[in-house]
Amino acid sequence: IGDVAIDDEGQASVHMHAVLGFSDGSTKGGHFISGIVHPTMEVIIRESAVALRRRKKPDLGIALIDV
Repeated sequence: IGDVAIDDEGQASVHMHAVLGFSDGSTKGGHFISGIVHPTMEVIIRESAVALRRRKKPDLGIALIDV
């Protein structure tokens, strides 16, 4: 679960969460930063009715969805 928004430079900004399954049957979830997929990965993308914009918030040090 996450979103794809347009950032301050007009580029796509992806914010993605993932749940990973391990061979022992356990899982771990959190922010997806980078990874290697083996053997498969399933991604579902749905277009929202509203275009999302992500703007940098210097006081917080992060970019947030601008509502």
